[in-house]
Amino acid sequence: MTAGYRLSFAGHGRSVMRFPAFRSRVPRLWLAAALAFVVGAGAVLTLSTTVPVVRAAQPVGDLDAEGLAANAAWWGALVKRTVPAVDAVLAPEFQIMRADGSAYDKEGYLGSQLPQVAAIPEFSEMVVTAHDNLLVTRYYVTVKETRDGATVEAYAPRLTVFRREGDKWLVVAHGNFATLEK
Repeated sequence: MTAGYRLSFAGHGRSVMRFPAFRSRVPRLWLAAALAFVVGAGAVLTLSTTVPVVRAAQPVGDLDAEGLAANAAWWGALVKRTVPAVDAVLAPEFQIMRADGSAYDKEGYLGSQLPQVAAIPEFSEMVVTAHDNLLVTRYYVTVKETRDGATVEAYAPRLTVFRREGDKWLVVAHGNFATLEK
């Protein structure tokens, strides 16, 4: 005798199918197990190919010194106020955006009227993070600067992203949150 259960279609008592209990459960269990294995193996392979290898953390003091040196080179080029000096520290993919919404790529920035910065500014509240060949610095500057003939807010936040190329840091992106004084 085969154990089974009845399945009624559309609520009619006449249409009844008989399924043996053993035959219907075993293939489902094997199918579920196979599916779990495939999904699990796929997840492991995906994670192993997309999660980066964690390297030993760089000491905070070294990272801060790298951020300070990278910013000093960037601002030093701005103080020189020559296209070759600024061009030497910009990555090809460089972009800048300012508090007033103005923005440039590398070519546009080098062709614009570069800001007049009197001296390398004082950096404060600097936070530096890094991964692989990228360095991100968030900081405030106290600076004497004019742009397009207007005085720039003396104390304001900045965000600068650098990419290492060889032995130097190139500026990839710069966010200038200083407003122009009226």
